[in-house]
Amino acid sequence: MKTRLIACVVLISVMVFSACGGGSSKSTTTASSTTAAGTSAATVAVATTAATPAPATPTAPVELSWEEVVQKLTPSTVMVRADFPATAVSDEGYGSGTGIVMSADGYILTNAHVVDGAAALTVAASGSNRERPAQFVGVSSCDDLAVIKVDDVQGLQPAVFGNSESEKVGEDVAAIGYPLGSEIGTDVTITRGIISKLDQPLDPYESLIQTDAAINPGNSGGPLVNRFGQVIGINTLGVDPTVATNINFAISIDQAQQVIPDLQKGHNRLWLGMNLGPNNYSDYFGTDAGMVVEAVASKSPASAAGVQPAFLLTQLEGLNVGSKADVCKILRSHKDGDGLKVQFLNITSTEQQLLEGEVTIGQDNSTAQVKVINSEPIGGSSGSATATTSTGSGGTPVDASWDFASDTGDWYSGDSDSATVTIANGTYNVVFKQPSLYNVYRPSSVPNAGDQAMAADVTVTAGYAGLALRFTASSDNKWTFYDCFINNGGQYACGVEVNDQYTALVQPTSSPAIKAGQANTLQMSVIGTTITFSINGQQVASFDDATIQKGTIGLEAGGGSDAPGNIVFDNVATEYMP
Repeated sequence: MKTRLIACVVLISVMVFSACGGGSSKSTTTASSTTAAGTSAATVAVATTAATPAPATPTAPVELSWEEVVQKLTPSTVMVRADFPATAVSDEGYGSGTGIVMSADGYILTNAHVVDGAAALTVAASGSNRERPAQFVGVSSCDDLAVIKVDDVQGLQPAVFGNSESEKVGEDVAAIGYPLGSEIGTDVTITRGIISKLDQPLDPYESLIQTDAAINPGNSGGPLVNRFGQVIGINTLGVDPTVATNINFAISIDQAQQVIPDLQKGHNRLWLGMNLGPNNYSDYFGTDAGMVVEAVASKSPASAAGVQPAFLLTQLEGLNVGSKADVCKILRSHKDGDGLKVQFLNITSTEQQLLEGEVTIGQDNSTAQVKVINSEPIGGSSGSATATTSTGSGGTPVDASWDFASDTGDWYSGDSDSATVTIANGTYNVVFKQPSLYNVYRPSSVPNAGDQAMAADVTVTAGYAGLALRFTASSDNKWTFYDCFINNGGQYACGVEVNDQYTALVQPTSSPAIKAGQANTLQMSVIGTTITFSINGQQVASFDDATIQKGTIGLEAGGGSDAPGNIVFDNVATEYMP
């Protein structure tokens, strides 16, 4: 059983990972206290004419126990969930991080890498499963800071912000947040440590606090606090523990305070509107260089220029780019309104395309465009291959079918922590126990083969289901296969998974051929390098891909990000060339 939960992890370098969570800003509570003190002094001055009162001495902060720190910060620390759409190089999924409540009217600070490119945002208070809708306000990718806002502020309380410049190396600190998101519960957690270093630059970050307080994925954007319960940093990233242990970083609050006012006004700093990630898809693009466009914001400079998700950014202003630091170094040498020369690689079902053009910083109404300047055919076969010639083995195709009238032992059935799988009443039934899980169930009697076809009647109550061809599993259980499937939203899609890395080859598409809530007959074949997919007798997809040469067949079932899968299969049949 596997999960397609998309964790928010961004490599800063080969040894540094991001912790996925929130940030901080000036507290309105602090401002209100200052105003109250000023009003009180003025009143005394009017009433007393004999002498002018001395200025009030600021009250020194009171050192708290760590239990008191947690109690103080809990209503100021929220879990942030970001939902991301599917692209040609990624499934639909979600990431989670942490946010810090900045003001009584619902402004929240978090890391940009938690929310960049998300289609939807929600936040939840500690100990609660209730998700509150949140809106984007401002983002600065190069500062890795973002401000979002909720209208429902019940139970939330602004945090108190300190001054990172006044902190000293060796002082006690704690990281507060939601490591691993809701997978380990919705209660806020704390890890303690000391300040190891102050004001540490690490591209693209300008001022970081190094600490040995543990920071994990899900902590990003959460508060790093001192013994007074003051936020002095925004937990952001850590060093890969296989390289070094107990080295973690938070953006200093003093650095963040220079950026927050712009973001809170809705100004995106050095904004292109592209959510860029590392190129972990070298098999798909044919290169390990560049930065993958994981998402494009609506009404953004990139969107206006025609940039699409799953493009590979290879050059910016004529310079090769392979990291966030590379991109930010160039952006910081420019300003809003500047046009940047860009180069992208794009892979379609038939072509490898090279695109060039311009994207204008901060302007979504620019006429700058990116256009294809060169293309080369890919995929090999044009679809004319037959079962005999594509495998080179000759012979006679083998047929097999299953009506599930009884459990013959050819297909898995049973109850596990992840799913209940039963063969009953002439059907094969899969019910998952939590969202985001998926599995490919294979018959033990079908061997690996090259050319093969498969058909099944599929009813999707929740989640998605389809057919898998040329399936193999490595010795460490990493899967490789082609799949085509339908979901309970009336869409179909196809893709290829290689060693657990999934790439969409046909994007999710609505089709009137799908009968919602009913059994749909799915048919899929792979002959040579050509894959075809039909729904209820209507061919909806045909494409070429040469990634996988051989494997077995399977039934694929999975759940969505918010609901477990519930699928029924019947009348399964296959034909393959041994």
